[in-house]
Amino acid sequence: MDDNFHNIGFYIRDIHCQTSAELALQFKDKLEEFITVLKKLPIHRSHAERRFVYKMMKTMPDLSSQLTRGDFKALSQNITSETWVKGTTVIANEGFYIILKGSVQPRSKVYKKMIELVPADFLSEPSSEYLSEEEFFQENPLAEYHSFVYPHYIILGPWNGFGTLIELPEPKLGSNLYSLIMEEDCELLKINAKEYAKIKEEQVKMEKLTREQLIHKCPYYRNWPKLSVDELTVHIKWRRYPPGHVLVKDGEIISFVAYIQSGFCKVYREVIGLMKYQLRKMKKKRRRVFMGKLQEKESFGEISVLLQIPFTCTIITGSEVELGIINAEDMLELDWVTRKLVLQTAEQTFGYLTDLSVTISTFQKVADTRFLCRTEMMMIMMMMMMTVTAVVLVMMTMTIHMYIALCGLKMLSTQLVCERDSASIIFHFLEHRTESSRRKVTFLRSHKE
Repeated sequence: MDDNFHNIGFYIRDIHCQTSAELALQFKDKLEEFITVLKKLPIHRSHAERRFVYKMMKTMPDLSSQLTRGDFKALSQNITSETWVKGTTVIANEGFYIILKGSVQPRSKVYKKMIELVPADFLSEPSSEYLSEEEFFQENPLAEYHSFVYPHYIILGPWNGFGTLIELPEPKLGSNLYSLIMEEDCELLKINAKEYAKIKEEQVKMEKLTREQLIHKCPYYRNWPKLSVDELTVHIKWRRYPPGHVLVKDGEIISFVAYIQSGFCKVYREVIGLMKYQLRKMKKKRRRVFMGKLQEKESFGEISVLLQIPFTCTIITGSEVELGIINAEDMLELDWVTRKLVLQTAEQTFGYLTDLSVTISTFQKVADTRFLCRTEMMMIMMMMMMTVTAVVLVMMTMTIHMYIALCGLKMLSTQLVCERDSASIIFHFLEHRTESSRRKVTFLRSHKE
């Protein structure tokens, strides 16, 4: 077997086309540049230099394990470095330090306190009320292994961290807790715990304001009182979803209420129809019909969560979407006033769409004319009935008009008959009679004269 088979450095060189020595030299150059930038006043740094500081800080394990992306952005704007002379002692109870150059030796077993949970070998917190290493080892059952774990054998080098981001009380006089001594001249990057606390306070304020704006800009919540909005903002959690992610399916009860911060979602309705695939043969097929979009500052899921009714449509992310969501459990635990207010103001997502409107949309958008839904067939029958009804109405209208015209002619003819001479009428009536009848008429006329 090749000796380099399990050698990670071999693969790194293969990827970067550089040897380990070249990579180390490159990192050293970057570190020198990093220290030079930190020596400048923050106001004199360019945008590119601030970006460089941000990227370098994210490569520090002790920081990346407990800071967020927002923390890095805020801290990288004003952070600086400090120079410590060999032999000096630093008590790291008011800030967190990262060694950039030189080496440092802890004087106690507890030399740093991490915000997040970390492996036990970091010893991020004192495990008891002991304030000195002597007290710790006197009572600890592992005292017999004192020589193996004695902190004086720990040497911290570049990119190692110590201290705390949470301000701690100053250790008692004579205690070595959180104290370290410089083994050589050192360059240290320091994050002041008080400044970090201020940054977190500002972030909390901005986060609350962002959540309030998200709620207030949704159409259903524009006129809500601040107290009720605060009831919702406390429970909001941020989630990001890639394009094409199914948030909820038709017929399911959604597990959260969502407020769209950025991006958009597509709304679909499931339609079951009949498809012609052979002569005089049909089969059922399910088709997803696009109904519309949900844009930024819109919400969905309130009715489904509070009333526990299934969703009437399928919602899929159309782009990368950032949502502020409230879990169903938190939503159902709101006070009854807020729940009632949500039910009064919110509406079911695309709930105004009836089966007929979905069918019309399907008829307009579906290119495959062989696909016929049941509702479509009903619509076609209704259209045929309407056509027949229209024809019947037209014929009835024409019949009525003809009847009215005939009645008018009859009335006109009656009037003309009344105005004519009765003898002339009789003459015209009998002019085609037999000769004997004509004589009788002539006699009647002469007698009248």
